[in-house]
Order: sequence, then structure tokens, then C-alpha cells
Amino acid sequence: MQNKFFRWSSVLLLSFLLAGCGMRFVYNNLSWLAYWYIDDYVDMNSEQRAVFKPMLSQWLDWHRGEQLPIYLAQLKLFRAQVNNGISQPQLLEQVDAWREHYRVLASYVYLDVAQLAQTASQRQLNDFMSKLAEQRDDADRQQSHYDYRVEHLSKSVDRWLGSVSPQQEQVIQHVAMQLIDTRPDWHTVQSKWQQYLAFSLGQQRTSDNFEQQFYVLMVNSEQLWPPGLTERLKQNQVLWAGSMSEVLALANKKQKRHILAKIDAYIDDVQSLLEDKSEPVKPAVVAGLIEQFAVKQPLLVASCCLGETALGDQQVK
Repeated sequence: MQNKFFRWSSVLLLSFLLAGCGMRFVYNNLSWLAYWYIDDYVDMNSEQRAVFKPMLSQWLDWHRGEQLPIYLAQLKLFRAQVNNGISQPQLLEQVDAWREHYRVLASYVYLDVAQLAQTASQRQLNDFMSKLAEQRDDADRQQSHYDYRVEHLSKSVDRWLGSVSPQQEQVIQHVAMQLIDTRPDWHTVQSKWQQYLAFSLGQQRTSDNFEQQFYVLMVNSEQLWPPGLTERLKQNQVLWAGSMSEVLALANKKQKRHILAKIDAYIDDVQSLLEDKSEPVKPAVVAGLIEQFAVKQPLLVASCCLGETALGDQQVK
């Protein structure tokens, strides 16, 4: 739940799926989809759009040329590990690797985003903060932590394996009882992050420390975490990785074919993106497809490589 204001700039570039639209469609049309995402939260003026357009184009050129080959290698390694029986340490290494990919991306764009943010008006900031508050209220769950985790993990396994066996469900229920509920921590992080953002975009936007403040917001928001959250996350991730490796070890032939086919689809998409220089679809066509698939705009957090390839959350909450 961190980095939510400008994390769209990174997450959009990492978005592998958008409802019924495929990865290649999303990636090749980010020059239009980015505006569609942003406009639901920040109403950019013409001057800001003029600044943002070449930024996004440069980000995409860099990302396609330098980062996609790294993702391709990571996905191929993940496939080999799953095919051979992925272990708990290997799953944890995958989580760390995708987190580092995000950090590299955020580090690359944060100075540009800080430059753009300096032009934000007080009305734009107020509107955005209101949208954040509304989204947080909508996301609050009444479920118990156990029910939430069982539901989420079961859906994740079902999405990747095509089904969940009774034995696998038992593993999921067991780990759900062990996971620490960090949702109160993330509420604290959200609140603190938004306060830090408001402070940075207030009188501080003219200070020499503004760029460093944006580095904290986009790249190193762990500085805003409450004491003990890092340790709680690590404990949850170890538990999660152990349970997921056990679930995969219990997979039957049909389930294994299902997950390998999904990973192959990601590999094919990344490979195609590296070879493909297709022209983007016209904005009107994109808008029509969005309406056709009834895609809803999330709070700038689409499914990214980590969430999908690691069979679960970036942070197990």
C-alpha cells in the first residue's frame, strides 16, 4: 500500500494484465493508457501534459531496451524452477528480484516525476488526496484476517494452477492462521505517506531537499514504515514461500501444465515486446476496448510482474 501517488509511473510500465487486455496490448498503448489512469486522479493541464509526454516516451524506450531483457531472463529462471520443483528459498529470491526490478524502475523515473510534481497546483493536490482517502475507505475489509488470507491465497493458487485440491486448501488454511495481520501497519504507512506527500508538495517543493523527499516517496518509502514492520513482513514472506512451495509440490500433472502454460505466455509476451515495434492503437479504439471489457481504474496499482509471477502479494498482509 505504499508509494501510491506517483507509483503509477512504475506500475504502469510493469503491468502485465489489464482485465481482458493482454500484456502486449497494454505495453504498446501506455502512451494513451497512462493518461486514462492519471486523469482519474489528477487533472493535468496542457502544460503538464506537454512535459509528461516526452518523459513517458523516454521511460518506455529505456524500459523496453534495458529492463525487458532482464524480466525475460527472470521469467525463464522462474519457469525452470517451477518445472523442477521450486523451493522456499527460490521463491523468496524471486520476490526479492522483482522488488529490485521495481526499485530500479522507480529510481530511474523519480527525478522526472519530481520535476512534474513541482508544477502541481494546490487544487490538484487536494483533489488527489481526496481520491486517495476515498480509495482507502473503499478498500477497507470487514473480513477477519484469516478469512481474507484464505480467500486471497485460494484465488491466487486457483488462478495459477487452474484448481485447488483439498490437500492444497489445507496448506492454505494452515498458513493463513500463521500469517501476521499487518493491515493496521499499512493503514499507518498510507497515512504517513500521504502526510509526507502533502508536506513535500506544500512549502517544501521549492527547497533543496525536494528531490530527496521524492526519492523517499517513490523508492525508499520503508523510511516511513512503523517499527517492526520489516521484520513482520519477512516472517510472513518466509511462511508464504514455504506454503506455496508445498502447494506446488502437491500439484498434479494438469495443474503443472496449467502454471507452466501461464509462465510461457508471459515469456512469449516479453519476447514479442522485445521484437515488436507495433504502432499504438488509436485512443478511440483503446477507449472502446476499455468500455467493452468494463475495465475499472484501480488506484494506480495494476497487477504487476511480482504479484503474478510470485503466486501472491508483493507484501503478505
